[in-house]
Amino acid sequence: MKLGELSVWQIARQQGISPRHARRLYARFKDDKQPRLGKPGRPPEPLPATEVRLVKRFYKEQPMGATNMELVLSVEGKHIPHNRLHRILKAHGLACTQPNKSKRRKWIRYERKHSNSLWHIDYSELNRKQLCAIIDDASRLIVGYGLFDNATAENAVKILNKAVLSYGCPRQLISDHGVQFTSIARENCPQPEENAFQKRMKELGIQHIKARVKHPQTNGKMERWFLTAKFLYKHFGALAKAVKYYNERRPHMSLENGSLRTPIRAFLDKA
Repeated sequence: MKLGELSVWQIARQQGISPRHARRLYARFKDDKQPRLGKPGRPPEPLPATEVRLVKRFYKEQPMGATNMELVLSVEGKHIPHNRLHRILKAHGLACTQPNKSKRRKWIRYERKHSNSLWHIDYSELNRKQLCAIIDDASRLIVGYGLFDNATAENAVKILNKAVLSYGCPRQLISDHGVQFTSIARENCPQPEENAFQKRMKELGIQHIKARVKHPQTNGKMERWFLTAKFLYKHFGALAKAVKYYNERRPHMSLENGSLRTPIRAFLDKA
């Protein structure tokens, strides 16, 4: 600006600020040989000690993110903006910045209308064991789970039997193409015999839907729950406590219908 090589408007456009702010900055720093520009905006206000104590105590009992925590606290009559909640959680190592979540993504919600219309089943490794779990599509309720040394069709049948005994029989069930859930045709065996899981599905009259190959999004609710389960398992130190908290106490953002709902509440509402 001092050299006059560019107009104020050109400088402002180049720097992504208004011409008025460009003049203001020039007037403020024109006598400095090496001006140091700070971050834009006002400095953040110090976090209230009472809110810090409240958030830390709440997180110990109910570990969840800032957005969910804002809703739960509001129901209890204590409103704290989620941005401030995230600052508190981040300051105490209870949350971190996730760049992928900062980007707006295009997505379409896909869920069944009624409970027991569709279940998802899958395996995932947890603490050097194989965690097998089944989730209800409409309510996100974990209807069955178990830890095993190996991921086998027989162990999947055990979890399926427990789930059906506790919550009833679903119409359909989605799984991937793992050998635990389906017999795979090979060159030397083009028509393999059905495994124990497939046979049990037929006995129960459940339609078996196989996810598209190399497309984990088809079973996305199950994949997302495994991340939540590992986080809650680390917090509570026991899988049973983690599942009970998830099913009965933790409100699920995708189940909100004017009021917060847990998976078990949604399962009953959508029956």
